Amino acid sequence: MYKKIMKEDCLFLISDEKFSSFQRLMDQLDLFSLTLPFVSDTYQRTVSILDIWYLISTNPKERIDHPENRMIYPYRLYFLTMINDVQMKRYVQLAVYDNEKLAFICAIYLYKGLNEFISEKMSQNEEVHTSFKLFQQYNQKSIRPYYDEKYIELEDYPKQLALLQATLETELRFIHQQYKSALDDVYTNAIEEATDVYEVVFGLINDWGGLVT
Repeated sequence: MYKKIMKEDCLFLISDEKFSSFQRLMDQLDLFSLTLPFVSDTYQRTVSILDIWYLISTNPKERIDHPENRMIYPYRLYFLTMINDVQMKRYVQLAVYDNEKLAFICAIYLYKGLNEFISEKMSQNEEVHTSFKLFQQYNQKSIRPYYDEKYIELEDYPKQLALLQATLETELRFIHQQYKSALDDVYTNAIEEATDVYEVVFGLINDWGGLVT
């Protein structure tokens, strides 16, 4: 995974301590990221996994949205909105709040499953697929600097980038509405794969001492 990400790019206001935990998990559990395509190992992919990890490992009452990033990253925001539909078995849901390793592995598999599904659907529309490929050119770094006032005075990238994201967000909304049943299967399979892998390596989830009922 891309190691040099900034917590300022997260879609949530995340503490230094929580971000350090994610960085530590990237080092400790790097082997699990091998399920992701190496050629797609980008800055934005890792930040998306950070978003998902924080979403599923933090109690909703404790999460605080990052308002500026939610305007800068509408595509990533809607991707995360789709992940929010995930239904976990109760013991897994309770476990991920306490077990950061399990949450990290689940985040990887959820990202992988949803991204593959979206990529396959977007490839069926030539215009959307072209926009998707163009947008991927921005994946290697933070796009926050493009929205800096000094940069906007010199270049029109923010406008182009905003149009690209708007096109893709519209397509995401269509996919979300059109394929709800198929997406539920994607999420279920991702969580099952993640929990199976976790239990092979670390033991049964309900044996590690977390909040399981």
